Parts: sequence; structure tokens; C-alpha cells
Amino acid sequence: MTSDSPDPQPPHGPAVLLAGTRPEALKLIPLLRALPERGVKTVLVDSGQHPGMVAAALAPFGLAPAEGLAPSRGSGSLAATVRGLRESVHEAIRRLAPRLMVVHGDTSTTYAGALAARAAGVPLSHVEAGLRTAHPLRPFPEELFRRRVGSLADLHFAPTTEATANLRREGITGRCVETVGNTIIDVLRETLGRPAPHALRELVPPRAPLVVVTFHRRENVGRRLDPLCLAVLELLCSRPDLHVLCPQHPNPAVRARLQRRFAGHPRITLTDPLPYPVFVHALARAALVVTDSGGIQEEAPYLGVPVLVARENTERPEALTTGTTRLVAADPQLVLDAAHELLAAPRPRAQAFDRTAPFGDGRAGERIARRLAHFIRSRPRTSGPGQPNPAREATA
Repeated sequence: MTSDSPDPQPPHGPAVLLAGTRPEALKLIPLLRALPERGVKTVLVDSGQHPGMVAAALAPFGLAPAEGLAPSRGSGSLAATVRGLRESVHEAIRRLAPRLMVVHGDTSTTYAGALAARAAGVPLSHVEAGLRTAHPLRPFPEELFRRRVGSLADLHFAPTTEATANLRREGITGRCVETVGNTIIDVLRETLGRPAPHALRELVPPRAPLVVVTFHRRENVGRRLDPLCLAVLELLCSRPDLHVLCPQHPNPAVRARLQRRFAGHPRITLTDPLPYPVFVHALARAALVVTDSGGIQEEAPYLGVPVLVARENTERPEALTTGTTRLVAADPQLVLDAAHELLAAPRPRAQAFDRTAPFGDGRAGERIARRLAHFIRSRPRTSGPGQPNPAREATA
């Protein structure tokens, strides 16, 4: 058998991939495809964190979640959300008896899934592991979640050498850490190989310079979002040729604030979250992006699009070295000045899809699937759902 031959599936449960948000679903697509090609039975479970968003994200790629959970959120607080998600995922583990749990990134679903897997004695794989900022609680709760998941996971798939170095500084070493690239680049590469969707023509004027705006971080929610909205409005006032496309996050607090500030403006298009192919092609034709997103920082270098990141810090320092991305505090004048500078500067050079690119070559899913298939094939089943693994508990 060659190294590229499908790996035999052991007589145990499936590999469960857990997602609850649009970015998680998109970034797990390469694994949804690559694991079955290696003979690994794979089940994608939608945690229900953002109802309907996982299915909507997967639909343009001909995929769908196999299971949908309905967690109890109690009071609606972050703690209640995590608790409800954990309980729902734990029940799914009992029902599916997985051989492996795969979580992604730094969401409430990620942390709840890690806790549930740990309690059930199910090996845990963390994709997009090792991202860190200099502050353990900023951004909150993402930084807290990814650090805690780092202490729980058995396998860590880091997107960059810097992320791998972060894990090693925390004492996570050996074969359990691999630098593989970011799986969103796999999806981006595939998407750019297809024609631009017709829906894009209906969203923005075809010849207007486009500014894409997305906000959703907790640090920019509520009144803290107003300065950013003000900067966008002042930019439009000073540049009557620009048009803004603003896909709105599902968070009701964010949507309400964006509606209050932007609705009715003749040069702002407010939309629901866009299908990924539409969004990527909108990014590709944008003159500027103003965002607090993490994923856009990964995609922008491959599109050659200047990005203004309205945050205190970033867990993706690689983006800052590419010439595409600038970090700026959420102050209206600072944002406005930086926007004018980026619009006036030459457009950055797009990165090629190769191993030297900041977030990989678009083949991360293949590398992760190869490692996971080997892990599943070679690992004896010493514990199961409901039976905590004593070796792992000893290191808690």
C-alpha cells in the first residue's frame, strides 16, 4: 500500500467534525472531502451555535451537516451558551461513539466540543491551532478558548510556523504538532478557479470602487461599533466614487447597530451573510476592506487586497508582513486616515499558492487527513465515550 492509498477504517465509530459557525464550516470542507477519500467514515455535526449558518455555508459546495444539535442556551450568557453546547455535544458523542473529535479555531463550539470530548475520553484534534495574541484575554473570548483548547487537544494542526512556535513555547511538542497551512486557503483556491457568481452583479455597481466592510468582534459590539461606522460614513462623504458592501453578522446586536447607521444610504449595500463564492469574488474586486475578521486577514494576501483591521491586536501577525494588511485602533480619524492611505497606495501583489505563502499553498486538508487517518488506524481503542482516558486525565 502506498502512502496515498486509502487507509482502512477501523471497526469503531466515525471521525466527528464539529462546527457551529460559518467560518468553521467553510474551513472544515477540505477535511469533509479528504477524510472519506482515505477510508475514514466522517460525520459533520452542526452544534447549532448560529442556527442555519453551517448548512448555508456548505450548500454552495454540495455538502450538508449530517447531524444538527439544538443546544439549550439558558440565560443567553457566554457561560450558559458554552454549557448548553457542551451538553448537546456530549449527547452526540454518546450516540455516535466517535473514534475521534475534530474541532476548529476558537469559537464557543470549539471550546464546548473540546470539553465534551475530554470528558468522554475521545481523542481530540484541533485544526487552526496555535494562534495567539500577546494578551491572554484579547480578543475575548476567542483568545481564552484557543489557549484552553490547546491544553486539551491530542493533535494540533497549526496553520503557520509562528502558530507552531506558539504551541512549542507552551510546552506542546513532538509529533502531535504539525504545520500544515490554513484550510480556508484550500477553499479559496477552489473558489477562485470558478467564474464569479451572477449574484455579485446585483449587489454593487459594476464600475464603482468597492469597499467591503464586516464587523462582529465583541470588542466592537454595541456603542463601540459607532466609531467604525462613523469612519465608513466619513470615507464615503470624502470619496463620492466609492460604494460599500456590508454583509451583516448573525449577532442581533451587531445587525441592529449597522442598520441604524447604514440603512438607507444610497452607496451602502447591507446584506445577510453572503455565500462564500459570492463573498470571495466581492473581496477580489474590492479596493479596500475594513474589518475585524480573522479569516479575511488570511484570504487578503492571496487576493492582493488591502485590509484595514479595526482591532487592538491580531493573532495573525503573518498578514501584517505581506503588505496587504494594517492594524489600527477603532478611532474614526485613525481609521479614516489609514483608509485614505491604503486607497492611494499601489495595490499589493497577490500571493501565489505555494508553501512559502503566509497561510500555505491550499493543500492543508490533504495533510491533515493523512495524519488523522494514520492516527485512527494506529491507535488502539483503550477508552470510549463515557469512559475518560486515564492517561489524558493525568495530565489535566
